[in-house]
Amino acid sequence: MVSMAEATARYASPMPTPSFLARRLRGGARRAAPDGASPASPIAVDPSDPDLWGIWADVRRSVLPSGTRVVTARLPHGGSVSLAIGIEVGSRMEAAEEAGACHVLEHMVFRGSERWPTSFDLTAAIENAGGTLDGYTHREATVFHARLPRASMRHALDLIIDMVRRPHLRPDDFATERDVVLEEVRQDAEASGVVAEETLDELLWPDHALNRSPAGTEASVGAMDVGTMRRLWSWGYVPARLVVAIAGDVDHAEVTDLVATLVEGWAPGDAPPAASPVPEPPTVARLESRWGEGQTAYVYAGVRGVATGDPDRPALELLSCAVGELASSRLWADLRDARGLAYDVGSEVVTYKDSGSLLMWAGVSARRQTEAVACLVAQVRRASRGLDEEEFSRARNFILGELAMSCETSEDMAHWLLWGELGQGRLVAPGMVRAAYERLTLADVARVARRWSTDCLQVSIAGPAPRRGAKLSHLLTAGDDEGVDVQGAPRVARPRPLRVRRPKA
Repeated sequence: MVSMAEATARYASPMPTPSFLARRLRGGARRAAPDGASPASPIAVDPSDPDLWGIWADVRRSVLPSGTRVVTARLPHGGSVSLAIGIEVGSRMEAAEEAGACHVLEHMVFRGSERWPTSFDLTAAIENAGGTLDGYTHREATVFHARLPRASMRHALDLIIDMVRRPHLRPDDFATERDVVLEEVRQDAEASGVVAEETLDELLWPDHALNRSPAGTEASVGAMDVGTMRRLWSWGYVPARLVVAIAGDVDHAEVTDLVATLVEGWAPGDAPPAASPVPEPPTVARLESRWGEGQTAYVYAGVRGVATGDPDRPALELLSCAVGELASSRLWADLRDARGLAYDVGSEVVTYKDSGSLLMWAGVSARRQTEAVACLVAQVRRASRGLDEEEFSRARNFILGELAMSCETSEDMAHWLLWGELGQGRLVAPGMVRAAYERLTLADVARVARRWSTDCLQVSIAGPAPRRGAKLSHLLTAGDDEGVDVQGAPRVARPRPLRVRRPKA
C-alpha cells in the first residue's frame, strides 16, 4: 500500500515509477502522485491509428452500462500482463476534517475482502500466481496495480475488483492501519522538503483541498474511525468511478466481458459531495518560512500553471525540462555545477483537471538559503523570457527520445492507459503526444514562459533557521541589477570548508 512518488508520494512510500512517458501523461513527475493527465493538446488524428502506438496493437476502449471504463493494449507474444485499476476518488475530494481518508481507505482495502479475507490471503494469492500487487493515493484518484504472467490475468482482475468492491473494513483492521498511516504522517511532518512543498501548496491554493497532503495530518487521521472509511467507500468506490486498464497479450473482448461479469449487480452508491471550486490564483508575491527538521533548508518557488488538458502544457513541459529537469538544465548548471549551492535541484509542471502549478526547488545548507532564494528568483526571471535555440533543441530532443523509448513494458503502458482515461476521458496515443512536442516552436515556449512572473511568485522555505528565512521577502522584488550576475545568482562569498573532527581514542 504505497503511493505515487508525488506527488503525492512523499505521502506514502514510492511505487516502482512508470516511465518518463507515463509520468508526462499523468503530470507531476517528482511526487505522487502525481499529478492527473496528458500533456497532449487535441490533434486531428485517430487515436486508434496503430502507427501512433509503437509496439502496441489493438488498443481499445469500452464503456460498460455501469459506467465502468475498460482500456486495453495488446503486445503480441508478451509474457507479462499489467493491470492498473483506478478509482476516481482522491484526496482533493475530502473534507478538511477528514484529510487523509482516501489514503487510509487504500490501506484498508488491502486488509481483506469477501473472497480473500485477510491481507495475507490477498498477498499470497498474487505471489502464488507469480506476480506483485500494490497501490497508491493521488489527489484525484486511488490506484491498485499488479503485474503477473499472462496466464494469471483473470485471477488478478478477479482479486483486485473483489478488493475494491467487497472490502471487509473491519474495526480491528482499521485500528492497525490507522497506526501505520499515522507513523507515515509523523515521519514526513517535519521533513524540510515535505514542509516546504506543502507550504507552497498552501500559498498557491489557499483554503482548498489541493493544498493538503494526501496523507492527511496527525490530527485528522487520529480522529477517524471505521465509519469514516465506510462512508467514503459508499460513494467513492462505485462502478461509475472505476477504470480498468490492462496491457499485455490480452484480448479486449475477453477483458471487457470479464469486467462486466465482475461488476454486475454492483450498486451505484451514494451521491458524492460537491466539488469545491479552485480559488483565484495569488495576485501578489509572498514568502513563507517554516521550521523543518534536518540541516538542509528547502526553498520552493512556484506560480499557478495550467490544467491537465490545456494546449499550452507541452510548451510548459519543454520549458521545465530545460530549466530544471535535465543534468544540463539551467538550475543544475548554475546552482549545482557552478556554485556548489545545492545537490537536490529541479523544476516540475504539476497538473490537475482544473488547475496546476509550475515549480522550482533547491535543497541547500541553511547558511546559504539567502543565496538560494535569490538564485531561484533570478531563474524565474530568466525562465519568463523563454529559451535560446540550443536549449530548446536539447530539451525537445531529450523529450522526444524518452517518448520513443518509453512504454516498452506492460506496466508502463497500463499506467499510460489509466491516466489517459482518468485525465482526458479518452485514448491518448504516445504518437499524439510526440506530435504535440514536434510541432512546438521557440515562439510557443516564449509565449507560455510569461506565466513565470515574479509579480505573483510564491516562495516557501523550510529548514532549521525559519526566522532567517522569513527576512528574505525583499528578494522577491529585487531588480535584475541589484547584485545579480549574468547567471542569475548574487555574488556572495563561499562558506568556509567543513571541518571534520576526529573522534577521541
